[in-house]
Amino acid sequence: MKTICLLFLLAIPRDMPAQSAEFAQQKTFGDRAVGDAILARTREFYGKETARVYLLIADNALRLPGSHGTELDGELVGSDLVRVVAKVPTNRGNYAAEFYFREGEVLFVYETFEYFSGTAPVDAWQNFRHIAAWERRSFFRAGVVVYSSSHGTGAPEPGSGGKQLQERARRVAALLANRPQVPTSH
Repeated sequence: MKTICLLFLLAIPRDMPAQSAEFAQQKTFGDRAVGDAILARTREFYGKETARVYLLIADNALRLPGSHGTELDGELVGSDLVRVVAKVPTNRGNYAAEFYFREGEVLFVYETFEYFSGTAPVDAWQNFRHIAAWERRSFFRAGVVVYSSSHGTGAPEPGSGGKQLQERARRVAALLANRPQVPTSH
């Protein structure tokens, strides 16, 4: 019997717990097909003439606990703000969010948090840079989350916090509204 148990244990792939843990950290909410359609709309401005707006402030613009300022990088097509990247260092790591807009409406928010070495949960997922992290994608229609996915220990639940994400999006858009535009060339 001991030989059979040992053979069974040897037959289990060594990376099975990591794969299972990673799979368990993936969660979704809503209809993915709706999310895919919204994602296609976020790509409509690629290849178009854009201008950029920038802001670096000591203010906690995203209202994150333990944050140390905010860096904003906005992209405009004509006078329409279409994308804002917000980066916020915190006591435990770096938070970043991308807000995608069309005619002032929030369509999509991508969030990620990269933990500083030594601050991550033990079972933390690692992103493409091999840094312990979490990420969440939230897709909106008429101000409501219609599809969301999250990955990694510590990630907010998919579908939750839609009102807070909308408020953050409005706040960063307002902060960039009167910034001087820097033309970009393609």
